[in-house]
Amino acid sequence: MKESIARIGSQQGSRKRYQTGIEVEEEELGQIKAQLMYRMRCDCGRPWFELELKRLIQCPACRRLSLVSL
Repeated sequence: MKESIARIGSQQGSRKRYQTGIEVEEEELGQIKAQLMYRMRCDCGRPWFELELKRLIQCPACRRLSLVSL
Protein backbone atom coordinates (compact mmCIF):
# COMPACT_ATOMS: atom_id res chain seq x y z
CA MET A 1 0.00 0.00 0.00
CA LYS A 2 1.32 3.44 -0.92
CA GLU A 3 0.11 6.67 0.71
CA SER A 4 1.26 10.23 0.07
CA ILE A 5 1.48 12.70 2.93
CA ALA A 6 2.16 16.42 2.45
CA ARG A 7 4.00 17.88 5.41
CA ILE A 8 4.50 21.62 5.89
CA GLY A 9 7.43 22.47 8.15
CA SER A 10 9.11 25.70 9.09
CA GLN A 11 12.56 24.26 8.44
CA GLN A 12 13.51 21.80 5.73
CA GLY A 13 16.18 20.24 7.91
CA SER A 14 13.63 19.24 10.56
CA ARG A 15 11.85 16.62 8.41
CA LYS A 16 11.77 13.16 9.94
CA ARG A 17 10.55 9.92 8.40
CA TYR A 18 9.34 7.08 10.57
CA GLN A 19 9.25 3.47 9.43
CA THR A 20 5.76 2.10 10.12
CA GLY A 21 5.33 -0.21 7.13
CA ILE A 22 3.86 2.56 4.96
CA GLU A 23 5.90 4.13 2.18
CA VAL A 24 5.77 7.94 2.41
CA GLU A 25 6.57 10.27 -0.48
CA GLU A 26 6.86 14.02 -0.19
CA GLU A 27 6.02 16.21 -3.18
CA GLU A 28 5.73 19.93 -3.75
CA LEU A 29 2.19 21.23 -4.12
CA GLY A 30 1.21 23.05 -7.30
CA GLN A 31 -1.56 25.54 -7.93
CA ILE A 32 -4.58 25.27 -10.21
CA LYS A 33 -6.68 28.23 -11.23
CA ALA A 34 -10.40 27.64 -11.80
CA GLN A 35 -12.30 29.66 -14.39
CA LEU A 36 -16.04 29.92 -14.96
CA MET A 37 -17.35 29.61 -18.49
CA TYR A 38 -20.88 30.56 -19.55
CA ARG A 39 -22.61 28.86 -22.48
CA MET A 40 -24.72 31.35 -24.42
CA ARG A 41 -27.39 30.54 -26.99
CA CYS A 42 -29.11 33.11 -29.21
CA ASP A 43 -32.70 32.86 -30.52
CA CYS A 44 -31.16 32.31 -33.97
CA GLY A 45 -29.76 29.00 -32.65
CA ARG A 46 -26.07 29.92 -32.47
CA PRO A 47 -24.35 28.70 -29.26
CA TRP A 48 -21.02 30.10 -27.97
CA PHE A 49 -19.06 30.48 -24.73
CA GLU A 50 -18.23 33.63 -22.73
CA LEU A 51 -15.87 34.01 -19.77
CA GLU A 52 -17.79 36.98 -18.33
CA LEU A 53 -21.50 37.18 -17.62
CA LYS A 54 -22.66 40.44 -19.20
CA ARG A 55 -26.19 41.86 -19.15
CA LEU A 56 -26.30 42.60 -22.90
CA ILE A 57 -24.49 40.54 -25.54
CA GLN A 58 -24.30 40.70 -29.31
CA CYS A 59 -24.68 37.36 -31.09
CA PRO A 60 -21.60 36.54 -33.21
CA ALA A 61 -23.80 35.00 -35.94
CA CYS A 62 -26.82 37.31 -36.43
CA ARG A 63 -25.31 40.40 -34.68
CA ARG A 64 -28.54 40.97 -32.74
CA LEU A 65 -28.14 42.60 -29.32
CA SER A 66 -29.91 40.54 -26.66
CA LEU A 67 -30.60 40.66 -22.92
CA VAL A 68 -28.94 37.78 -21.04
CA SER A 69 -31.07 35.74 -18.63
CA LEU A 70 -30.12 32.81 -16.41
